Amino acid sequence: MDVISLSVGFLVGALTGATGNYLADKYTDRRRDKKSEKEQQKLWVDIENRFPSVISEMREAFRSNDGAYVRAFFVKKSTTSIGFLSEPCFEFHTDIYPELNAAVLHLERHGFIKDITPGNCPMYRVHEELIDWLQRPVKSK
Repeated sequence: MDVISLSVGFLVGALTGATGNYLADKYTDRRRDKKSEKEQQKLWVDIENRFPSVISEMREAFRSNDGAYVRAFFVKKSTTSIGFLSEPCFEFHTDIYPELNAAVLHLERHGFIKDITPGNCPMYRVHEELIDWLQRPVKSK
């Protein structure tokens, strides 16, 4: 066996192996991304079905002109008031939406919001992923 044919065989084999590995990774990543996207869609549909009135209220608030760039909210009774605010915030009321606390816990569990309570009144930071979901067009059922 001569050195040139051995070298060419080695290079062809190495390129074939590298190409095969690259294509396998590429298509596996695509499949994983699609699967992850489907799971997120399924999760969001589940959240909307569990808490339709809360999600509807949030959607309305975060889609409004005044609320387009608000990224925090308080959970409280409508009869209480909040003192000094360092940033614009929404208020969602537990006496209007009895399922609000459950919805907030569910959203927090899945990473859509984060508890940033500074004092006695629960305050949450909204992640952009939730804003993206809330600003998507509503599909009619």
